Amino acid sequence: MYRIMKLLSYLARQFLLPNPFINLFVDKNFAEIVNLIFGGVYVCLAYTITGTWYTSRKEDRWIGSLGFFINYALLTFITIGISYFIHNIYWLSGIMLFVVIILCIIESKLFGKRISF
Repeated sequence: MYRIMKLLSYLARQFLLPNPFINLFVDKNFAEIVNLIFGGVYVCLAYTITGTWYTSRKEDRWIGSLGFFINYALLTFITIGISYFIHNIYWLSGIMLFVVIILCIIESKLFGKRISF
């Protein structure tokens, strides 16, 4: 089950999720380059958020993979929503840092695990 979820998550992230930086830059090619760079940052952030409530066990690794995908998609759509109103990459980065902290707190409270950075 884990391998299927991992593959579906990867394919959805690569081909179904939109580029969250398309609203920030006039040049679409530059937005793609920024997406390649910050896509790696989003992977780390989604992993950290998921880690606030998920501990790896062999029998339910697919839950962690699903949680990772949901958090990655959530970060992507929050970035798109914010970028409709704010076009400065520095302001967007600061707001997204605040959003990640809030998501860590909310998810750890919802799923009952303490936050450890």
